[in-house]
Amino acid sequence: DAAWQPFLVTPPVPDYPSTHTVLGWAAAEVLIELFGDRVRYGLTSLTLPGVTRHYRGFSQAAEENGLSRVYAGIHFGHAVRDGRRQGRSIGQAVAEALAPVH
Repeated sequence: DAAWQPFLVTPPVPDYPSTHTVLGWAAAEVLIELFGDRVRYGLTSLTLPGVTRHYRGFSQAAEENGLSRVYAGIHFGHAVRDGRRQGRSIGQAVAEALAPVH
């Protein structure tokens, strides 16, 4: 769509991978390992006062976090997809390293 405009000014950062997505999924994987993925919670925006997003789990928030970069015009879908894969792998490795040794 030639008329499409991003929500934000595209910053001078590399597209690939989406580090925002990598970090979001890495954190989500550690939290999922600790608490499971059926934790309901809400987050209120600091930049849009009064706007609260509600989530059914950490993976839902991580997915939205990644997609926000596409909506903002910062990344293409493949950068988010591969960032998700990379972040999940990192998060699982961290969770495994933090697991108690019996």
